[in-house]
Amino acid sequence: MRLLFFGDVFGKAGRSILKEHLPTLKDELKPDFVIINGENLADGKGLTEKTLRPLLHAGVDAVTGGNHLWDRAESLDYIARTPLIVKPLNYPDSAPGSLSFTITKDQLSLTVISISGQVYMPACDSPFAAFDEWYDAKPKENRCILLDFHAESTAETRALGWHVDGRISAMIGTHTHIQTADEEILPLGTAYLTDAGMTGPHDSVIGMRKSIILQKFRTSVPIRYEASDKGNQINAVLVDIDPASGRAQSIQRIKRKVAITKVENNDS
Repeated sequence: MRLLFFGDVFGKAGRSILKEHLPTLKDELKPDFVIINGENLADGKGLTEKTLRPLLHAGVDAVTGGNHLWDRAESLDYIARTPLIVKPLNYPDSAPGSLSFTITKDQLSLTVISISGQVYMPACDSPFAAFDEWYDAKPKENRCILLDFHAESTAETRALGWHVDGRISAMIGTHTHIQTADEEILPLGTAYLTDAGMTGPHDSVIGMRKSIILQKFRTSVPIRYEASDKGNQINAVLVDIDPASGRAQSIQRIKRKVAITKVENNDS
C-alpha cells in the first residue's frame, strides 16, 4: 500500500499546484491514497467547498485539518457534512469534522486521523491521551493508520512519534510549513517525519507575502496579510505500508519546484 501526503496546501497557489501536477505525480508515484492537509486552502486560512471540491475531483481522497480548519464561518456546515474532512481528535466534540476517515480501494483500507499539539498552540486536550482513547476504541481490523500531527513544537512532535510507534503506520507532522529532513521508520515500524512542509508559494514567509511580514516584524504595527503566489513548490511525503501488518516499509520526502500554468480563480 502506498500513500502520498501533501503538507499544508496553501491558498490559490497551493490549490493550483495540486490541480495541475497531481495527475502527473499519480502516474509517476502510483499512490493508492492521496491525502492533504487542507486547513489553509482558502487564502491561507480555512477551507471552503469552492476551494476543496476541485481538489477532490483531481484525486484527493481525504483532508486533514488543524487549528485553522474552522476559520471560515460559512464553511462550518460543509465541514460537518463532509466525512472525508478530518478534525483533530483533541478538539471539542461539538467542533465540526470527522474524528477519523477510512478510505477503502481495491481491498486496501487506510484510516486517517489528525491531532493538534498543545505547545504554543490554541487550547486543546492532551494529544497523548486523545490518541490513546481513540486507539483503544478503534476497530481492531484498522491496521493501516496515518496520523497528521499538527504542531508547533518539534519536541512535542518527536515525543508523540515515540508514543505512537508500533501502533500506527505513519505519523507526519504539519503546521510550520517548513519541511524537515528527519524522515525515518521508527524501531517498531511507524514512518515518521516532523513536518511535511508546505505545498504552495515558498517565496514568502510561510505562505504570506514577505514584504508584508517584514514590515510587521520591523514596526509591530498591525497590517493585513496577503498570500504570496511566487516560488511555488510541492512538499509531500510518500510512504509504503505492508497492508497485512500495518508497518511502514519506506518513507520518502518529496520537494520540487514547479510552475503553474492554470491559476485557480477564487479564494472563497
